[in-house]
Amino acid sequence: MSYQRVIGLLALAALMVGCGKESGNTNVISFRSGSQVTGDIALRKDGVALHVPGAPEALIDAAGDLSIDRQPATVNAVQRALLQDYYRNAQAIDEHDLATDMADAAATGHAIKSVVQDIASGNTGNIDKTTQAKSPQVAEAILKTCHDLAGIKAAQDGLAGQLAAFKPYAWIIEAGAIGGCEAMAARRG
Repeated sequence: MSYQRVIGLLALAALMVGCGKESGNTNVISFRSGSQVTGDIALRKDGVALHVPGAPEALIDAAGDLSIDRQPATVNAVQRALLQDYYRNAQAIDEHDLATDMADAAATGHAIKSVVQDIASGNTGNIDKTTQAKSPQVAEAILKTCHDLAGIKAAQDGLAGQLAAFKPYAWIIEAGAIGGCEAMAARRG
């Protein structure tokens, strides 16, 4: 691999790490299954919005209130607690994604510095090893996000069994999402 290409790839990676998912006042977490979008969770100022094909938007606020298509849904205390868990875990994903981005940026910065030092010193034999280095901090941050996904999945499953109005949104996070997340953490660590 040419050194210019390595430096270009590292610079591109550094720029990509700095780019967030934020769009105005909304952060969107999308979950894909093959080529089909299963759904997304949008973090907004007024709550956590759930979107799935063929169903109106659902909104969960911090108090555990649920509205579907801007109409309040009646929930009992157990359902409210599950909705609050869903809300908290979705908010935590945003926080932990930021921590992952910061750890990734630090690892990328370290790799760029190491590559530049290797090139400057003529020690080009370490470049491939340096660019493929793993970061335990990144893996740890990703695992926190995996834990948040598992929390959302547990709340989602509980709500699907107890609240008929929630059933269309019960497939946003599929069973394999947590395992896929953990596998990604293992690759990065």
